[in-house]
Amino acid sequence: MTAGLLAAVAAVLVVLEGLDGPTLPATLGLIVSGLLAVAVVLLAEARPIALAVAAAVSIAVSAAFGLVPTLRPEHTFGIVELAVLSVAVIRLVMQHPLRRAAGPAALAILAIAVLPTRVLLHPVNAGTMSQYGDVLVVALTAWVLFLALLGLYLRLLERRRADLDRLARQAERMDHARDLHDYVAHHVTAIVAQTRAIRFVTDAGTAPSPEDLNTLLAGVEQAGGQALTSMRKLVGILRDETPATATTHAGLDEMLTEVVGTLTPGHPPPTVSVDEALSDRPWPPASLDAAHHTVLEALTNVLRHTSGTTRIDIRVRIHPDRPDHAEVSVENDGRPTVSPLPAGGFGLTGLGERVRAVGGDLSAGPVESGWRVTAVLPITDRPATGRWRSELRRAASGTAVKELR
Repeated sequence: MTAGLLAAVAAVLVVLEGLDGPTLPATLGLIVSGLLAVAVVLLAEARPIALAVAAAVSIAVSAAFGLVPTLRPEHTFGIVELAVLSVAVIRLVMQHPLRRAAGPAALAILAIAVLPTRVLLHPVNAGTMSQYGDVLVVALTAWVLFLALLGLYLRLLERRRADLDRLARQAERMDHARDLHDYVAHHVTAIVAQTRAIRFVTDAGTAPSPEDLNTLLAGVEQAGGQALTSMRKLVGILRDETPATATTHAGLDEMLTEVVGTLTPGHPPPTVSVDEALSDRPWPPASLDAAHHTVLEALTNVLRHTSGTTRIDIRVRIHPDRPDHAEVSVENDGRPTVSPLPAGGFGLTGLGERVRAVGGDLSAGPVESGWRVTAVLPITDRPATGRWRSELRRAASGTAVKELR
């Protein structure tokens, strides 16, 4: 049944109840107060002023029935009105802050509490009032408490739903921010590195040979094309209503070949070492995606933050102390340098969030031979429970990982 149909049924029942009034003023009082309560519930949003008006009218009608014996109905006091006012109180407590809802809700509860007096004060029902008065008072008190507690409980549920929705949206935004940094920033950094190489050679007074210039410009062109492809992919995800999924690779070897291929000319080709036990072993998609971003971020940092790099080692092996985890490390021997590009540490921060979200651990820092980034990732499928689920929530709130670099 739709809301309109329910309202129509309630209005008809209010009119039928009003016909129990012994006089025309009594009938009009029952109908008007009942229809006002129905109208309040029909509003798309619970409005404190509207409920306060309906409650005030209901109290006025009840007071009139109490003061004028000839107005008192014999059989009904407005059961539909009591039910509708109860629903209105619950909606008000759910949708508005307590300081704003307290006054109208208290007025409506008072209206509900005095509603039965319309019929209980009738001479025919005087005996019932004297015999079961205490029971009726207890029942009304319990009903009022039930309304207040139910409204507060539903309010908490609504707030929890809103918080979860906000958390999910924030996690989605952070996921897009990580993708934007990992893919686009990597290729833009490659473009800047190639351009700096051309300027460095030119400023030194030695113009590059046509072959060298063609090689450098080809690297710029390749990185630019990759940046456009990544941007198009990210924009497609943002425009699509379906959730983004992890980048899919056929296996570890394909992933390493792809990410190593993004390194522009002019840098030493990375040396890749993979344990045989891991080369053909299927990885969970989320762990493989995290490994991909680990290598990509490490190579980006080589372009942005080092100079004189002669060696880049990529090693993937089974963790010596945790056989159900793989250790992905990228090490270079470059000298730290100040990058002309703006940097805020978002790369390793986002990478740490990504790695911890799949149940792994990330470390990054200087070693004797240079700089190393290491991610320890699970290579068996597991549900995201316990600490992993906690890390997911922390990643969404932006507090999961401190800035590493």
